[in-house]
Amino acid sequence: MKSSSLLKFSFISSPLVFISIVVVILSSLVSITSSSWLMVWISMEVNLMSFIVLLYYESSCSVEACVKYFIVQSLGSYFMLLGFLCFDKILLEVCLKYFLMMGLLMKGGVFPFHSWVPSVVNSSNWFASALILSWQKLAPLLALSIFLSCVFLKLSVIMMAVLGGIGGLNQHSVRSMLSYSSFVHTSWMILSLYKSFFIFFMYWFVYSISVVFVMWCCYAYNKEFMKSQSRVVLGSSGLLMLSGLPPFIGFSCKVLVFMSVNSPVVFFCMLGSLISLKFYLSFIYNFFMTIMLDSKILNYDSFFAVFFFMYLNMLGFVCLALFIFL
Repeated sequence: MKSSSLLKFSFISSPLVFISIVVVILSSLVSITSSSWLMVWISMEVNLMSFIVLLYYESSCSVEACVKYFIVQSLGSYFMLLGFLCFDKILLEVCLKYFLMMGLLMKGGVFPFHSWVPSVVNSSNWFASALILSWQKLAPLLALSIFLSCVFLKLSVIMMAVLGGIGGLNQHSVRSMLSYSSFVHTSWMILSLYKSFFIFFMYWFVYSISVVFVMWCCYAYNKEFMKSQSRVVLGSSGLLMLSGLPPFIGFSCKVLVFMSVNSPVVFFCMLGSLISLKFYLSFIYNFFMTIMLDSKILNYDSFFAVFFFMYLNMLGFVCLALFIFL
């Protein structure tokens, strides 16, 4: 395999898929930047239609994943539409604002509408799975920021952290582990919104990069270009950053949230993270040892990967120091 093909995934070769990727990105950006609930809803619908193409592409179980994802997202859109159309009605505001929140919880895969995430992720291709766990969460979670004073949202954060940690203990596949891991990280991301959008974006970015590292390494497994130590280092570093162990950058993000938010909910997020360490460490050991032994890596091309890995984690401590002393 030529070196020029190392960074290419097969889905990019299709013009329809490439256009769908662009539309998914742009529609999410419109949702984030829009000040109109109608525009937020429309852009999320465009995002849904475009993402179905990515979900269906190159997956043996794609029909099941598409149907489940479409039903859940359609129900979320219905509740959103019902909620924001009557949001300003004085007599209905107290009741119908919860419909809007329910719709956003469904779209973001947040408790109590979280059970579809592991099922859809397990039935999807690696690229679609990475998007579901990272990019597709961005717009719904930011939209949920208007409900930060709601007690039910705090309860959802608590349940996501606990269920994510406990549920991941019995998982034996990378996709299932990352799905339940996303529950714990989603609770931290929502909690970070109580302080600032900057901390949220920093946490979300680090989490997304970590998920992409792991997904990319798993996609490349048994491929010719997987026989490279740099890919092994990047995949392992992704799992280590997700685990939140010091001195990795994931730990710095959690410390930022912990120091910024004064709420008892932080305790449950920490509890979920501590529980999740068990399956993180187990997966890291099995992942690293299996790939190293199977690939029989004997080359020395890991300098860039190790340097990039160290840079990311040092950057986390720099950001933490700036936050504390400035």
